[in-house]
Amino acid sequence: MHETLRAFAEPGVLVSFLTSKGGDLDEKDRILSTLVTMVQRRQEQKLASALLWLGLWPGLDAAYRRRIKHFASRPAELVSEIADAFTSLVERLRFETVSRVAATLVRSTERDVMDRRRKVWSEAARIRESKANPLAFDEFIQDAEIGKVPVDHWTAPRMESVLGLLPGLGFDQDVKALHACLEPIVGDDAELLVAVLVLEETQREAGERLGLSHDAARKRFQRALGRVRQHLTSAVSQPGEGDRV
Repeated sequence: MHETLRAFAEPGVLVSFLTSKGGDLDEKDRILSTLVTMVQRRQEQKLASALLWLGLWPGLDAAYRRRIKHFASRPAELVSEIADAFTSLVERLRFETVSRVAATLVRSTERDVMDRRRKVWSEAARIRESKANPLAFDEFIQDAEIGKVPVDHWTAPRMESVLGLLPGLGFDQDVKALHACLEPIVGDDAELLVAVLVLEETQREAGERLGLSHDAARKRFQRALGRVRQHLTSAVSQPGEGDRV
């Protein structure tokens, strides 16, 4: 029924084309747009949704591998978060604001997952602080018991950071403390490192926010990262100077 799909004899051929490194990007974009439209219009919705998942699997799998460190004890939770974010994005995607469907769906899924994770970290810190207020804490436990969030996520103690950061800090406090650790090593580029490595901005996005061209941001990021590596290597190799790490 769709012109963009007629060249493919069966679903496996279509998936192979979408996941291949070669092929015309514009054609792939038209195919993905067709599949998104089918999902939104409920036309062979299950098939179209499955083809979207399979066609974008390499990108979604890469996002999973990048973010699993934040869900080390709960890999199934990351799978669920990616599924929810991806499904929601497919339903609300508007093509007039999109340049490439594949990049938009994969990157926005990853962004939405991490945005929610940051909110969880911030809320977890607030709840730990509110344990002094039994009534407030009981409300959060009730939420946990009905499945909104696992109880042990809020109540589990946080391990001491190898960088010397105090346990129990919120996400924003962690970021500020890390920035303070990096500043003596890389100076003003500490903000650039934190933006890319912690806040999940691209080098281009961080550079634009800091008033830098993409090329300048890339070079400064690489130099700053090199200085941090040198510092850590030197500190670890010199007994008695572990506090520098």
